Amino acid sequence: MAQLWLSRKLKTSIIITLCIIAVVASVQTSGLTRALIELVTFASLIWLALSKPDIKQHDCHLSGE
Repeated sequence: MAQLWLSRKLKTSIIITLCIIAVVASVQTSGLTRALIELVTFASLIWLALSKPDIKQHDCHLSGE
C-alpha cells in the first residue's frame, strides 16, 4: 500500500488534481471558504513536494574501470 501511495504516477495525478481544486476554488468561492480550500490544497502540494522522492537505485557498473 505504501509503495502505491508513493508511486510516481499517483503522485503526479494527485498534484494535478490539487492544482485543479485550487483554481476552481479561486473562481467559484470567496471569503473564508476559498481561503480554507486553498490553504489545504497548497499545504498538500508542499507536503507532496517535500516527501521522499521515488528514487530507484541502479547498479553502476563501468566496464574497464
